[in-house]
Amino acid sequence: MDFKQLIQKHTLACLAGGFVLGIAVCGFSAAMMSFSGSPEFCGTCHAMKTEAWTFAESTHSKLECTDCHLPHDNMAIYLMEKGRTGMVDTYHEVMRDYPAHIKLSADAKKTVNANCLRCHENTMKNVHAQVGVDLDTGADCLKCHSSIAHGANHLEGGIKVE
Repeated sequence: MDFKQLIQKHTLACLAGGFVLGIAVCGFSAAMMSFSGSPEFCGTCHAMKTEAWTFAESTHSKLECTDCHLPHDNMAIYLMEKGRTGMVDTYHEVMRDYPAHIKLSADAKKTVNANCLRCHENTMKNVHAQVGVDLDTGADCLKCHSSIAHGANHLEGGIKVE
């Protein structure tokens, strides 16, 4: 029996097997996507231990790291940025060249700020945020609330807001 006859004879079994394999791969991928955005996963890296500890003490501790640190515009952008930041973090972890105090890049600040506004949109409707007005933040949440999730000086887990 040649390959063509074998496939014709077992088409239904091949389709069913492919379907089951596809479901298993999708389930495993979804589980890994979820786990790789968790504080437990991110905190396994030496450089992120302090960030994970302070985050666990914060009022946002029920969230995932990716809820704040990745864009949520659409799934394609989310996945590309997750891959890019994951490779950057892995590179610096392997090279052991993370600074003692990790700072957000300008792009990362924009992402975090956008996610603050995404989650707190209802409360922001009543907040004065007009660019060019004295004492205004220009809708930059991190100007006043940068210590919420990771503490002011990495010795405490942020401001407790109940």
